[in-house]
This record gives sequence, structure tokens and C-alpha cells, in this order.
Amino acid sequence: MNDLPTTIAVSLLLLAPLLAGGLSLLLSNSRWLHVTNLTSIGTLVAAEVMIAQSVLAQGSLTAFGEIMYIDALSSVILFIIGTVGLACSLYMRSYMDEQVARGVIAPKRLNLFFFLFHMFLLTMVVATVANSLGVQWVAIEATTLTTTFLIAFWRRRESLEAGWKYLILCSVGISLALFGVVLMYYSSLRVLGDVSSALNITQLQQVASQLDPHILKLAFVFLFVGYGTKVGLVPMHSWLPDAYTEAPAPVAAMLAGVLETVAVYAILRCRGIVDQAVPPDFTGGLLAIFGLVSFALAAFFILLQHNYKRLFAYSSIEHMGLAMVGFGVGGPIGNFGGLFHLVNHALAKSLAFFAAGNIHRRFKTVEIDEVRGLTTVLPLSALALLIAGLALAALPPFALFASEMQILTALGSSGLPGEWTQPGTRFPIVVLLFCSLVAFGGLLYRITGMVWGVAPADIVSGEQWSVGHVPIILLGAVLVGFCWALPPPLQQLFEAAATLLVNR
Repeated sequence: MNDLPTTIAVSLLLLAPLLAGGLSLLLSNSRWLHVTNLTSIGTLVAAEVMIAQSVLAQGSLTAFGEIMYIDALSSVILFIIGTVGLACSLYMRSYMDEQVARGVIAPKRLNLFFFLFHMFLLTMVVATVANSLGVQWVAIEATTLTTTFLIAFWRRRESLEAGWKYLILCSVGISLALFGVVLMYYSSLRVLGDVSSALNITQLQQVASQLDPHILKLAFVFLFVGYGTKVGLVPMHSWLPDAYTEAPAPVAAMLAGVLETVAVYAILRCRGIVDQAVPPDFTGGLLAIFGLVSFALAAFFILLQHNYKRLFAYSSIEHMGLAMVGFGVGGPIGNFGGLFHLVNHALAKSLAFFAAGNIHRRFKTVEIDEVRGLTTVLPLSALALLIAGLALAALPPFALFASEMQILTALGSSGLPGEWTQPGTRFPIVVLLFCSLVAFGGLLYRITGMVWGVAPADIVSGEQWSVGHVPIILLGAVLVGFCWALPPPLQQLFEAAATLLVNR
């Protein structure tokens, strides 16, 4: 449905980061940069709320002559973009100003950071609401360009190396995804015969059952590998630990919480089309197998980490793998669990990187063994780190426990898709449970060693309150609250999105 309120909301969704990015280049005062940033993200969140309400009331929406397409699945991803973006914007108020005060970055480069940040937000929003798979590909490729400069923003040798590694590997991945898009176009053109709409999601959903299943299988393989590189699935994950280590803390939070999620959305959107012409076991098996391997490998790599940012990077690989297992198994429980897990992971990982940013500013190191006594040096950040660690270890009463149990329940009842394993085998559930214990032990051992103990003598103790602590407190509260109950509108939105994934 295309109506005026929807058009206005989508316009705000796109114009807010675009105008804020352009205005950031014209501003030099730190205060006005932050005001512009918060105004933009506030407008973005308000537009997302309006869109979500319309989706719940009317179903899928279109705007600008079906150039934009939004349904419940899109709205869930927009919720993640807005929530994490708002949290990062609040955290940046103290984080970036301290970097300027310490001389880490020149004041004149602060506006460049905000410009790139807003362009990053814009590209992710476009990738989520675009009706065309081609436009979606262009937007995801654009995220590579903006985030490369953000990862290398400190201009150190290590950050430049991480930026180049990210650029090269993700460009290779996105090139493979382009080939998948071309194959989708070739297949749909033979049915639709309309060059202008052959990649439109709304058109493809109507004729998907008429498309050539062999071409669609090949297309999905390329799309999955290409976008899976952005997700950080094994074996396409090697850029991720370096990028998360070198990126500024709010950028790392956006990479882990939002960019990976948008890439998952692109895979799911393509899968919804392919599954109408190909048995769902094919796509589900790919997702589940790669997810299971990513989860297992990352769990053991967590045990080997001596850098707390790399620790969280491998935790991201682990949790993205688990979410993919949920989507691969499918069904109402598996899909709901996968979506819920994406949201919970985004919140927990943002909290983790905010705490890591505070720790790095005080201790000037990312080595776990050199950080001790956080309870006396940075008490609030220590609490945030402990909450994030417990949440990422999927312990109750945190929301990741609930979403992980849903995925495990779906896997235990259905098993992996039958095309890939013998029906009824319990091997996958045993692997997940064992690797969960490994990751649990590795995370808690590393984090508790940082939280307690005797702080180094040369480290100043004490933590002053700032606006950057607001998102830390709110994220911790939400991670606990979501374990017990979801707000009814959010639950309805997740259920509607899960139903879409089941039906297609």
C-alpha cells in the first residue's frame, strides 16, 4: 500500500542521514556536530516507529512508485538500525570529544567522521527498504566504502592494514553476490520480460515459482557466499577480527550490531524468492551448515584470544552462526528465534564495545592480560562489560538466553534440513550444546579476569558520569527485560516477520 503518511515516513528515513551527512561537512564545532547527529538519528527512529505501526496495521508498504518496499522483516531490521544507531550516537558524545581532547584526531577531522557515520546509516537503510535486488546490492557495496574509511580512521599502520583487508575481502565477496544478482535477473527476465522491474522484490515474489530452479540454486550460492562475507561466516570471516580491533568503538558496535544484520537480511530476502522454486531444504541446509561451522569454530577461537576486541569479534561470528542455524532450520520457532537473536546480539555487542571503548581509553591497551581491577578503576564500565559477557555467554536472565533456547528447541525438534543430514540425527544439537559450553567458559574466564584483580599502579581510578553512560545503562536494562517479556508491538512485529519467512 502506498499512502501519504508512508511516503513522508520513508522520506524522513532517507533524508535524515543524507542531510545530516551533508551538514556535517559544513560544521566544525563539536557541539553542533553532536546536535545534528542526535537530531538526525532521532528523526530516523521516529520515522521507523511510524513505518512499523503502518506495517502492523496494513501489512507490506510501498513508496515512490514501488521503488521502496517495506514489510515486517524490513521493519525488524530498521528497528535494529535505529536502536543501535541511537545508542552509538549517545555514546559518541563523550567518546569522540575525548579523542579530540587527547589529540588522537584533529578537530577538523571530526566532521569527516560524522559524515561517514551518516553515510553508513544511509546505505544500510537503503539496503533494507529498496524494492530492487540490484539497488540493494549497490547499497551494501556502498557500506563497504564508508566503513573502510571508518575502520582506518585512526590512520595507524594497523588500522590502515585492517581497512585494506576489509576492503579487499568484502569487495571480492560483494562481487560474487553481484554475479548472483545477475543470475536472478537473467532468470526473472525470461518470465517477466520487463527489464525495468526484473529485479523488483514485489515482482519476483509473484513469479518466483515460474523461475528456473537450477539457475536460482546457482544464484543463491553466489549470493549466500557474497553476503555471507559481510556477515562474517566461516570461512569468509578473516577480515572481521582485525576490523573490530582497529575501528573506533561506536563503529565496531555498528559493524557487529547492524552491518552483519543487514547482510543477513539480504540473504533472507533472496531466500524468500528462491524457496518458491527450489525445495527449502536446499537454502535452509546452506544456512544451517555454514552457521553450525561458524558457531563451532568461533567458540574454540574464543579460548585463544588475548585481545578483548578480537574476543568480541569471534563472539560475533559465533552468534551470527547461531542465528543462521535458526533461519536454516526454519519453522515458526526457528525463524522467530533467529530474528530475536539478531536483535539481542546487536544490543549485547553494542554494550560490549562501549565498555571496551571506555577500557581502551583508560588502559591504552587491548591486551586482556594488561587489564585488571576494572571494578575499582572503571566501576560502571566493569558492570557493563560483565553484563555484556554474561549476555553473550547466553546466561539467564539475559535475552540471548531466551533466543538461543528457541533456536536450540527448533533444532532439537526438527534437526537440520533433510537434504543435508539424516532426519532425526542429534549430532547438530550435541555440537551446539558442547560449543556453547566452550564459548561460555572462554568468555567468562577472559572477562572476569579483567573485572577483578589488582589494577596496575599507574592507572588512574574513578569514572565520571557522562552522557555516554546513558546507552550503557539502557542496553543493560533492555537485555534483562527482553528475556522476560517483549513489548507487545515488538512481539507482533517479530511474529509477523517470522511468518513471512515461514510462508515463503
